[in-house]
This record gives sequence, structure tokens and C-alpha cells, in this order.
Amino acid sequence: MSSNLLNLGLQSIRANQSALSVIGQNIANVNTPGYNRQVTNQSTRDNQMGVQVTDIQRITDQFLTRQLWSDTSSASYAQTFTLMADEIDNRLASSTSSVSTALDNYFKAMQNVVDDPISLPNREVFLAEARGLTQRFSELSDSLLRQNQTINDQMVVYSQEVSSIAANIADMNEKIRLASAANRPANELKDQRDEMVIKLSEYMDVSVVDQGRDEYSIFIGSGLPLVIGNSANVLTATRGDPNSDQYQLSLSIAGRPSDLSNQISRGKLGGLIEYREKILEPAQQELGRIAILVAGSMNDQHKMGMDLDGNLGGNLFKNINDASLTQQRITAKRTNDSDLSAGSVIITDATKLKASDYTLVVGLDAVATIKRESDGRVFSLSDMTSVASPSDVTEGSYYIDANSETLVVALDGFRANLTTTTPMRPGDTFLIQPVATGASDIRTELTSGRQLALASPIRVEAPQDNTGTGVATVEITDINATSFSVKKSLQPPVEVRFSNTEPLTFSVFDMSDPNNPQALDLGDGPLVGQAFTPGVVIELDGYNVRINNQPKSGDRFSFDYNTDGVSDNRNALLMSGLQQKGMINTQSFQDIYGSMVSKVGTETSVAQINFRSSRSVLESTMNARASVSGVNLDEEAAKLIQYQQAYQASAQLIRASQTLFDSLLSVV
Repeated sequence: MSSNLLNLGLQSIRANQSALSVIGQNIANVNTPGYNRQVTNQSTRDNQMGVQVTDIQRITDQFLTRQLWSDTSSASYAQTFTLMADEIDNRLASSTSSVSTALDNYFKAMQNVVDDPISLPNREVFLAEARGLTQRFSELSDSLLRQNQTINDQMVVYSQEVSSIAANIADMNEKIRLASAANRPANELKDQRDEMVIKLSEYMDVSVVDQGRDEYSIFIGSGLPLVIGNSANVLTATRGDPNSDQYQLSLSIAGRPSDLSNQISRGKLGGLIEYREKILEPAQQELGRIAILVAGSMNDQHKMGMDLDGNLGGNLFKNINDASLTQQRITAKRTNDSDLSAGSVIITDATKLKASDYTLVVGLDAVATIKRESDGRVFSLSDMTSVASPSDVTEGSYYIDANSETLVVALDGFRANLTTTTPMRPGDTFLIQPVATGASDIRTELTSGRQLALASPIRVEAPQDNTGTGVATVEITDINATSFSVKKSLQPPVEVRFSNTEPLTFSVFDMSDPNNPQALDLGDGPLVGQAFTPGVVIELDGYNVRINNQPKSGDRFSFDYNTDGVSDNRNALLMSGLQQKGMINTQSFQDIYGSMVSKVGTETSVAQINFRSSRSVLESTMNARASVSGVNLDEEAAKLIQYQQAYQASAQLIRASQTLFDSLLSVV
């Protein structure tokens, strides 16, 4: 009997000692992140043979753990997206950095030169504001480019972190497998592995599969394996192709990279990629489009004017189709079969431009498709008009040579020209960026206020003896026309005369020799005896003449070069009028910019709401998990007393056994 009591006591001591050790482990790790409390499970032995420890159970709720992984990904995504969006939202909307403010200052200065076009100080102030406008575009563009570089840098760092964590999880899988094979508890190792998965979830959305052999397999993206058993693949961030300014994610599986950039949906990496796609890139594109629109429209109008020295106007801003700019707007994919020997993108109509990049992919029989990245619309050459030569290419048409080495295509206000060293092959890809660098490229061209072409180059004069109410105005249409081929002169000067017959007619005369006027012939016959109606437009070489109101027979209007027209502000008025003109869908420059700021602001507000919501959900899940798996000191203290008492009672069993044994010996 004493031996039985001894065995029972020893078994009881061991069981209670094990329980006390587990309680001590729980108490020691009460503040350890990721620690799951443990309990000692005991069972009785058969035939009153005492107690045994069946296992040390790790208390965890797999559903809550997986929910924690998911919520961690969502919260990290929202936080990353919001932090990036807040920065650019403040930058775009701030009065000290906004393009809208710079445009206001620019047009206010322009109004001053409209009011006093001969004032050199006013001209210099306007030119300074023009430089300030270009600087504002450049500064904002630089901010966006810096953010893009920050995203690239973070993608590199985060991908390295992911690869490191994945390798650690694979190593932990092996340690847990070996411990289980040796029948050793691996609870702490499993805690550490779950904590690693939480850390991994901060960077991306993960799918964790428990293989049932104490191993986790982890998949990312569309099911690509990051961790399988004790092996892990490597995630890398490298320069994109063909857009080397945007890094792409790829997972190297057996040495072969698989593109992941469009498959990462959550976590810090997902937040970076989606922010770039939803806010950063559209803002950069829109800012570039506005800059090109401002520069192009202002240049077009400025060139129609005349400066203080009687010269025709040049470009106020850098030519939007300067060769250095057109060539950088197209890039070939590095893996193309054919090399790009020459390429350019010409802006044909800035008002038709979209805030988007385009991807041109060559198909079978050199039938290419062009995808507009902003909305995903695909244009196929098979749906466009084929023309006989590159010079014939207009909006919605294309030209391709017999050997498929040259392709010219026009749409959305630009014309792309590609020439390759060898015939294009199916799969060859080219990136077309009509507006992406527009804000970085804008510059002022003029160095002196005297060069501002504020006057019209054509003077309109009406003799005092005109008896009607007719008013003549002129609109310059082509500064490169023959009419302006001789410097500081109109070739020829003309006069519009109204006849003495009824109904009223007019004739246009070449006044090169005032003593011998000749009927003007532009190729379709002399402009003589033309029927007059109020508001009639007379289309001449490089300019149009409009006659309003009601002239009378014998009235005349003469048109000649505006020599010494220093106080003329007609072209300045037209330039000033561009501020309110509907450039795209009836929107002015500032309307377009305001729409962009509003869109960014809306996206940022939504992101802030999502961040607060996801953070709240994450905290709730963490609390729920802690209530199940966390260590409760009050509970552990109660158990400590319970097992201490049981331990002491077990010791009494051993003492009783010893007493019985001693009594037995004394009898003998």
C-alpha cells in the first residue's frame, strides 16, 4: 500500500509541478507580444494508477488569428495610403504652393499690361509672374516625383523585409516540425511564427494554409507561393519596363520572376501601389496636361501678336513640341525584339489631350493596339483609318510601312511616330507619355518685357468720311502665311471697299501700289462684288477680316502692318481672355486644376475614413484575441494557489507513504 501511495504522490507532484511551470511561464510572458497562454491538460490513469499530463495546450482561436492577419493588412494599407495622400492633398490645395494661385497672379499681371501695354515695368512684372507660374508647376511636379521616388525606395525596403520574414517563417516551420517529431512541445515556436505572419501581413495580404504537419504554406497575389514548408521564395522591387520610373514587384520562383505589381491588394505595399495608381500618377498626368495646355495656348496666341520693336511674337513658353520634349515621350520595352531607332510624340491639339499614359502593343500582322491607361480603353489600328503617308496622318488614322518598321498613329490630340531598326514583332511594347512630364518641362522663353507681343500685327483704319456704322476687326490665323513673309510688313496691304450699288457689296484690293489698286486674288478669282451681310468674315492669307454693323456705299477699311503700334493691346486682350475660355469640356485652366484638387481631396477624405475604420476594427480584433489567448494575472494567481495546494497535498501522500513504510519496518 505504501508503494502505491508513493507512486500516486510522485505522479501527482510531477503533474502539479508541470502545471506550476506552465503557470509561471504564463505569468513571465504576460507582456510578451504574440504570446498565447498555455494550460496543462491532465487525465487519470487506469486502475487507480494516478494522474498523467496529456499535453500542454496552447490556447488560441484560429479564426481570430486569421482575422487579425487580415485586419492588420487592411489597417497597414489604409495608414500608408492616407499618409501619402495627406501630403500631396495639402501641397496641391495650399495657397502657397497651388498652381491656381500662380495662375491668378499671372492673369492679374496680364491685366496690368492690357491696361497699359507700353509700360515696361508692367511688362517685366508680367514676365516675372510667367516665370513664377512655370516655377510653381516645376515645384509641384518635383513634389510628385519625390513621392514617386519615395514609393520606389519603400518598395525596395519592404520587399527585402518580406523576403526576410518569409525566410524566418520557413526556418520556423522546420524547427516546429523537428520539435513535433521529437514529441517536444513547440508552443512558443508557434507563437513566434504567428507573430511573424502578423508582421508579414503589415506588408501585404497573405493566404496562410496549415498543411496539417505543423507547417504553414503562405501564398500571395493570385496564389503564388511565398513559403512552402522549409523553403521561401524571394520578393524583389525593380525598375519597371517600359516605365523605369515606377518600380514593380516580382516574386522569384525557381529563379524565374513573376510580376506581382497588379496583384498586391493590401498591406503597406498594396497601399503604396494603389496610392500611386489612384492619386499620384493621375495628379502628375493632370498637372502635366494643364501645363501643356497653358504653354500651348499661350504660345499660339502670343505668336499672333507684335512686340514693342515691331517684331512678330515668338513662344512665350518653351515650345511644347520641341524635339527634346517629343523624343522623351515614347519608350520601348527593354525586352522588345525590335529596337526603337527613332520615336517622338507630337502634340497636335492640346485641348483633346487626356491625362493618361498609353501602351502600344504590336499584334499579329503588325496590327497594334493602344491602351489608354487612365480608363483602360483599347484602340485598335484595325478600327482606325489607314493613310498612304505619314504626312496624311490625322486624328483617328495611322500609317504603317510595308516592312512594319515605321508606324505613325494619331489620337487624343497627339501623334506618335515610331521607327524601329528591324520589323516590329508581335508583343513589342511601347510606352507613350504625351503629358507625363509637362509640368517639369514648362519654361519661359522670353528674356525681356519688350519681347511681349501684346499688339496685333495688323492695323485697321477707317477714313473719317465713312458714313455707315460698319466696324472692322481682324483675327490672325497663320503667322507663317505669305502675308507675313517680309519682316515688319503686310504683304500685301489691303483695302475693303463697299460698292455704290444695291444690294450692298464689297471688294478687296491689293494696295501695294496705292495709286494703282488691284483686285485681290487668292487663287479662286478676284474678290470683287462680294455680297455683304453684317458680321461677314473675309478669309485672307493668314488672317480673317470681320465687318460688323452696317457700312454704306463708299465706305472703306484699310489693313496694313501695325508699325509703331506700341500702345495696341489687342493681342494682350486675347491672351487675357484665355483665363475664362473653356479649354476642355468648357473648363478653364483653373477649373481643370480645381477638379484635380477636388478629386485628390475626396480620395484623401475617403482614405482617412477608411483608416479610422480599419484601425478600430483591428483594435477590436486584437482585444477579442487577447480575451481568448492573453494571460489573465488574476486567473493565473488563482491557479497558482490551486496547484500549490495540490502540490503540497501530493507531498503529504509521499510523507504518509514513508510513515507507513517506517511503521512496517518497526514491526519487523
